Amino acid sequence: MNLLLTILTLSGMSTSGSLRVKHATRRRDLLGSRRTERPRSDAVLNTLSLDGTWVLAPGPRGALKDFLISVGAPRVFAGPLAKAFDADAIQLDVIDKNNGGRAISVETPKRSWSLPIKLNTNAIYHETQDTIVATPRGNQKASLRPCTSRGDVTIVKRGPAEGERVLERYRAVDEGHIEQELTHVPASGERVVVRRTFMRAA
Repeated sequence: MNLLLTILTLSGMSTSGSLRVKHATRRRDLLGSRRTERPRSDAVLNTLSLDGTWVLAPGPRGALKDFLISVGAPRVFAGPLAKAFDADAIQLDVIDKNNGGRAISVETPKRSWSLPIKLNTNAIYHETQDTIVATPRGNQKASLRPCTSRGDVTIVKRGPAEGERVLERYRAVDEGHIEQELTHVPASGERVVVRRTFMRAA
């Protein structure tokens, strides 16, 4: 999840069994993204910004459907929802605070689905305080991990279940692309990781 760009305000359902990591991306997706995973200095990272409007880049992408199912979306609706979310643009704005911390605003189109799915618009997540996120399964507490760069931020959403969390990371790849990584960690069972690449809107 809870998208995103669209900020998904869901968190996942727990499953039993030993903890394993399930990557909801295909092998070719991972191979194709290796070039973006080279270590970069802080100086380089600080020249890249997440600010702006972003749309999903063409080509292979992570399976958002798997993530939606993991956080509790009904399986029958997960496919159509994933396609709808793929068409959404994301507006990101990294905000420097007077106390030296940072916040990030994530805005996506507000939808009126007659389904048990909610999106959060104009959400601002702070390093120093929690934001309450309402989901169909209960409230989450969301906060921004301390970030050293305007080009790499992670939102942590805890709950609704005890021990459950969603990590939502945005990382600048270059001046024209960002990577979104969504991780659902249930209280027990498999975690699901989805990576998608967005390009700057024209």
